Amino acid sequence: MTSSFEKPSHSALLAEQERVQAGKFQGRQISEYNSYIFNGQDWREARSSAVTDFVRSLCDEDRVTLEGVIRGLYASKSGGPIHWVDMGGGRGLAMRQVTADSDMATKVRTTNVDLINYGIDDLNQAEVSYLEGLRPGMLNECSAPDFIYADSETVNLNEPAELITAIETIQYLNDPLAAICNWYNQLADGGLLIISAEQDWSSWIRYQRESGQGGKHEVPTQHFFDALEAAGVPYAACYESDTPRGVRYDFDPSRFRNLVVQKKPETQISLATSVQEVWTSPFDFKAVYYRDYMDSSEPIVRVENSDENYV
Repeated sequence: MTSSFEKPSHSALLAEQERVQAGKFQGRQISEYNSYIFNGQDWREARSSAVTDFVRSLCDEDRVTLEGVIRGLYASKSGGPIHWVDMGGGRGLAMRQVTADSDMATKVRTTNVDLINYGIDDLNQAEVSYLEGLRPGMLNECSAPDFIYADSETVNLNEPAELITAIETIQYLNDPLAAICNWYNQLADGGLLIISAEQDWSSWIRYQRESGQGGKHEVPTQHFFDALEAAGVPYAACYESDTPRGVRYDFDPSRFRNLVVQKKPETQISLATSVQEVWTSPFDFKAVYYRDYMDSSEPIVRVENSDENYV
């Protein structure tokens, strides 16, 4: 099947980003990150989920938070702070909140990857006062993450990361599966990739096929998970938290919002399919259609041993 999709140029991506983000604040706080990733943990009676359970052993606190995950990753690393990279992090406020804590500042180094560095110079006095009230010192230069001007989908990091997050980012990408592979490959061994969005972004990832072909679960994300399981790569995904009675909903591989993948030592993931078409919704979310796996004798994803060196 011939693809009608051509990857946009850097200038086209930049123009699209400027249009999509116009009028937005580009500054989610750490509480919002926690609410997205570990939904249910911020309720009065905390609720768990598959993603929450996956990282719970890293956290000493009763409730699972990203700060707790960072502390746990730091404790498991021999020497030095961990490296946390946020894909499409906007103003980097969540990172600033974390590193403004004197204890956390010794445990984590931060890098924000985005096409535009929104910074904090245009904040008004009310916004400055509010943010400084949340975490004194978070707007100081020493709390700012390092910044990489790049397309988060294809970015090459200078060094591996123990933690990579992508919050409210993946639904705007033209090749989300390739992005996940790229991010996984730049994790340190044992590192975590955490992806989360308010919408069930996985439902926008489909095969290019005629209506009625294939079963409900014959979707790229299911075959992606099949490859991870076959290679022994740990992961968890969920759409929502458990019920108040602790009942966990059946997992639908075509409908989830949160995903965590742990880097299996000395492995890399490569994508063996390609984008055929991308449709942009009125909300600027991307519906991405991949070459059907039935058009090839190969699986759409390969997990291989790697001798990758970072320079």
